[in-house]
Amino acid sequence: MTAPLQTHPTFAPVRIHRGLPYFKTGQRRIATTGTFDGVHLGHRALLDWMVNEAQTMGAETLVLTFDPHPRQVLFGADSGLELIQSLDQRMECLEETGLDHLVIQPFDKEFSRLRPEDFVRDVLVEGLGITTIVVGHDHRFGAGREGDIDLLRACGEMYGFTVQLIPAHIEGELTVSSTKIRQRLRAGELAEASALLGRHPAWRGEVVHGDGRGRQLGYPTANFEALEPHLLLPAEGVYAAEVKLLTQADGSRPTGPIKACPAMVNIGPRPTFDPADAPAKLEAHLFDTEAPELYGATAEITFVEKLRDVQKFESADALVDQLGMDATAAKRILGYT
Repeated sequence: MTAPLQTHPTFAPVRIHRGLPYFKTGQRRIATTGTFDGVHLGHRALLDWMVNEAQTMGAETLVLTFDPHPRQVLFGADSGLELIQSLDQRMECLEETGLDHLVIQPFDKEFSRLRPEDFVRDVLVEGLGITTIVVGHDHRFGAGREGDIDLLRACGEMYGFTVQLIPAHIEGELTVSSTKIRQRLRAGELAEASALLGRHPAWRGEVVHGDGRGRQLGYPTANFEALEPHLLLPAEGVYAAEVKLLTQADGSRPTGPIKACPAMVNIGPRPTFDPADAPAKLEAHLFDTEAPELYGATAEITFVEKLRDVQKFESADALVDQLGMDATAAKRILGYT
């Protein structure tokens, strides 16, 4: 079962500003702030309201987000941070919403110590020049996350901006949140995670050298390492997926339209051959046999459907038989002939 994917109209490119000093105020601005990890259906409901309201008011829309992730700065190695998307992926998804401006604020210890009242004055009012701030039902801000909707409304009366609260977005009786999506990805519940995202989850990595085991079995694979730290993979298992080349082995971008290549992907150890304590790997067998040399290339892997769990086989022949069945199932799911 695959999740229904949402399509959105094409908009003009969002204007990206790398920090408050590079942003000029002066227009009527409807703004929101947050990390927006996953840019899921709850985020989309909030952002769609902003875009529609801005068209009615003749205003511009703006998202303020942060890099690196605040938890990474505040807690370092103990952050336990797991990200659904890289910054580049978030930027691309936010651009699809029709936003006018995306401000990416460098987040450091000094910025984290801004009291909620100072954040409103220095960042929202003086830095961004907002006329309306749009927030979700659980929005918190400022040092220690002490700021809340009541403080925002009090500040709005002081500085002359309005506050719009967007209720929680419900999908299949669940309140949509990045936390729930992470839980489902970790549990291998890919269809459920996709339903909350509004699209299939995608992950980005670089092709690195493996040991050639897949080629020996007749199923050559590209081995991947994450492009950015903290990127969350779905649970261990075998997946039908699509692999989209972002850069070639020499670092250049592919010429022409970027084509998604159908594939089957293994996440986890290889218990048939490796010891019990062997590290987990991500390996992708691309069905396009004309794929170019990939070592050093970067790609986005979109996980479409989970085929099965990782398992140990009695022999290499038994594994090859299962891989044949996996390939047949993946091609059927992906519509590849």
